[in-house]
Parts: sequence; C-alpha cells; structure tokens
Amino acid sequence: MRELVVIKAIDYIKEHLDEELTVESISNHCHFSKYYFNRLFKENVGESVYAFIKRLRIERSAGEIFLKKDVSITEVSADYGYSSSNYSTAFKKHFGKSPISYKREREENSVINLDRGYHADLSDKTYDSYNDCVEIVEIKDMTVIFKRYIGDYKQLKTWWCDFYELYGRYITDDSYHMEIGYDDPVLTHPDRLITDICLTTSKNIGEDCHTMIIKGGKFAKFRFEGPSYKIFEMFQGILCVWGRETVYEFDFDTRKTITRYLFADAENNHFIIDILVPVR
Repeated sequence: MRELVVIKAIDYIKEHLDEELTVESISNHCHFSKYYFNRLFKENVGESVYAFIKRLRIERSAGEIFLKKDVSITEVSADYGYSSSNYSTAFKKHFGKSPISYKREREENSVINLDRGYHADLSDKTYDSYNDCVEIVEIKDMTVIFKRYIGDYKQLKTWWCDFYELYGRYITDDSYHMEIGYDDPVLTHPDRLITDICLTTSKNIGEDCHTMIIKGGKFAKFRFEGPSYKIFEMFQGILCVWGRETVYEFDFDTRKTITRYLFADAENNHFIIDILVPVR
C-alpha cells in the first residue's frame, strides 16, 4: 500500500512536471493527508517532495536543452516555470555550470565518462549507423506485473533476482521480461535512478502483484547485442546521435522507453535486447 502510494505520486509528478505542483495537490491525488504523505514520500524516495520536483525539472530541462536543437534555453526554462536569471542560477547550483556551458560541452564532447563506470565513446558513431538498423514499430498496450527500484543501474542483476523470487511463478513461455528506466545517468546521480522491472504473463494475476499498463503506440526499435557495460553507450548513441538528427520526435511525456530482454547470459555477460524508444 505505502509503496503504491509513492509510485502513484512519482508518476503523477513526472506527468505534470511542467504544471504547478504542490504537496497538497499531489497528496490529494494519492488520497493521503498532506503531512503523512510528505513524510512517507521522503522515507521511501530519500528526498522531500519539493526537492524531488525541483531536481526533476532541472534535469529534464537539461536534457531538452541538448536534444531540442531548435528550441532556445529561454524557451526551455519558461516551460518549467523559470525566468532566465533564476533558471541560470538554479542550473549552475545543480550542475556546476551555466546552461550555455553545459549545452556547448555536450555538443563538443563525444566521449562521456561518469563516476561508477558509465562510459560512452560516440566519436565514431554517425546518424546513419543508427538509422540503418532502426525499425519503426507499433506496439499495443501491455499489462505487466512490476516492481519499482531506486538506485544505481549497476544493481539490475540483484533487482532481477529479487523480482523473480517474488513473481517468478508468473513466467510463461510467451512472457516479456522488460525494464523501464526513467532517468539518464548523465543527468541524474546513480543513487537517484528509477527503474521498473516488468513481466507480462498469460496466467491469472494474483492480488499480491503490483500491475500497470505500459502504453503502446509508435516506437523506434534498436537491437543490441553485447556485454552489459556497452548498453549505456547504446542508449547515449540513440539519444545524442540519432535523436538529434531524426525526423521523429521523442515522446517521453506520456510514454516510456522499454528495454526488452531476448537473451540474457549474466555469467558470460552477454545480452540481446530490444530498446524501444517512444516517438511521434
């Protein structure tokens, strides 16, 4: 019950981030008292509601500054309720640099090196190298069993083991084993990353399961095969190389990027996955 309330709150915040949000409006949406809800949220997320909203707005706007080449920094800041001067101050406090410097560095640097082993070398990656292997597909809505985790993506193996211990009995031959990662380690500290581990099943789902509907629609599908440490580079290439040149527009506002496992050999660190990015 408590976990579902926090999940509902996080999802509501993410879907209404460009609107006015208050603890009262979010707690009302979750049908909880404001004071109890605020304490519950901080205990489970590690941040107050206001701190969470403020961080998400700055991080999401930073992504848009880089990805939306034809949109000015002033336009992006206004979309999230900032004046130009206030935005620059808040941005520099969070990222340690101005929005202009941040955008310039992202555009000029093709190698990404982050703490905790996140590395991507995009220096030899081109738009065509991604566009030649992308497939635009239509996907139907999917009802899934899921569990939400907060922390470094490096814990995915542990999370999957935990998930299978809880819900492994629902696996069928036609089950989809999927992840939904909500955050980019380039923007979000690894300890704050949010992930949903998901499973489709043809079995009757018990009341002890948390379920949700993954919204379908048009997706750009990329096939990846290789070790897990190269998956981050694949995601960055899709976003930073293909995403900035394609005629398609990412649709992250109401839909989610899906990672579907086709083959997983954790012992030998070899994986085959489909990365499905919502587009319009």
